[in-house]
Amino acid sequence: MDEPFGAVDPINREMIQNEFFEMQRALNKTVIMVSHDIDEAIKLGDKIAIFRAGKLIQIDHPDTLLAHPADDFVSNFVGQDSTLKRLLLVRAEDAADNAPSVSPETSVADALELMDEHDRRYVVVTDGQNKAMGYVRRRDLHRQQGTCADFLRTFNATAAHDEHLRILLSRMYEFNRSWLPVLDAENVFLGEVTQESIAAYLSSGRSRGMKTSIVSPAETVA
Repeated sequence: MDEPFGAVDPINREMIQNEFFEMQRALNKTVIMVSHDIDEAIKLGDKIAIFRAGKLIQIDHPDTLLAHPADDFVSNFVGQDSTLKRLLLVRAEDAADNAPSVSPETSVADALELMDEHDRRYVVVTDGQNKAMGYVRRRDLHRQQGTCADFLRTFNATAAHDEHLRILLSRMYEFNRSWLPVLDAENVFLGEVTQESIAAYLSSGRSRGMKTSIVSPAETVA
């Protein structure tokens, strides 16, 4: 397909692109598309090939292309805001850190000790199936006794494991949060994504093409 959306106005173009994307996923067919719009290529492509004067310069996963352009031509082509473009490609599970958790029965003293060990102001509380129940804060536990169940707070915002970072950053700013627990479809706690972990991922040289996401649930303290 050669520039299939080039003559469509911006509003309808986005709608048609979304419909095309869903149709392609449903049919599971390979489609080769020619485009001069890098944003369109990033949105729709599983792989992007960059040509110059008829020669193939680079072919990669979109995130790898943005993170590691092969030369100055590719770097200029993807634009100076290439890191921001990556926010639409990288998922919560890619940028999440493994994080400790506690059970509702964990004593206040043990929870505070864990927070001291990991230099944290809070810790997530999970049940016996590692499903997230909420969290406790250091300042609520200070000079207190009992268990974490007595001081449990509910999340006002969470992150699905497959949501992209642009959505998560927007949610963090909306709810004035510096972190979000990452949950799977069954509410299992997988870790957490923070503004620091997002910055660390984007500057680390890793990319989704290299696939280095979290693969195991977080450590739990009984």
